[in-house]
Amino acid sequence: MIPEIRSEALQRGITRLCHFTPSRNLAHIARGEAGILSTAKLEEDERRLFNPTDLQRWDGRKTHISCSIEYPNAWYFDVAAGKDRLFRDWVIPALKPDPLWADGTLFSPQNASKNGGAGLEPGYAGFQRLYARQVGNYRRQAARSPACPTDEQAEVMVQDQIPMELIRAVIMRDAGQAKREALRLELMGIDPAMFNWMVAPELFEKHQLSSYIQSGRRPVEEPWAP
Repeated sequence: MIPEIRSEALQRGITRLCHFTPSRNLAHIARGEAGILSTAKLEEDERRLFNPTDLQRWDGRKTHISCSIEYPNAWYFDVAAGKDRLFRDWVIPALKPDPLWADGTLFSPQNASKNGGAGLEPGYAGFQRLYARQVGNYRRQAARSPACPTDEQAEVMVQDQIPMELIRAVIMRDAGQAKREALRLELMGIDPAMFNWMVAPELFEKHQLSSYIQSGRRPVEEPWAP
């Protein structure tokens, strides 16, 4: 545990990490309470459950899981979702912030795939770089929430696995998607009530979400009950 990161994260008001994943992976995350696994762990014994797109890691860190602080990387989602014509629905597991100060976590002030992950750095120095006054072409503005990194595509790379107990909620685009996902879990013998469900359409729209982040406002996130 890195206490300096924990102290600054609490001071900044960071409440969570977010992770994007295709909705078809939700049942796998829940089944057996495996949680969220890194690409390396998926390749060990579960490749048959995932298509090649799920296993690509342009940042070169197959042992780590890509997350973002406070809000999802909607710019990444827009690109990734467009590549999969069969499965359009994605979900956002909202996580406790504990992996931020865990040993083995890596930080990138920009998209980690830039230069093959060369910008990744561990420890407190790596965490601080997320909040630099200038990151690439982005300059930090006064209205921005202290919790949000300077670049909206900044990444937190969590090592190996995110256990179920760190998943606070699962966020859906709308109530219709939430109903479909809950029914899918039920048909597979999984109780959807194991998750807290939220609906937040703005978190899936890059321009809308960016506007909220830049102005320091929070998008509306409504609870949904299966």
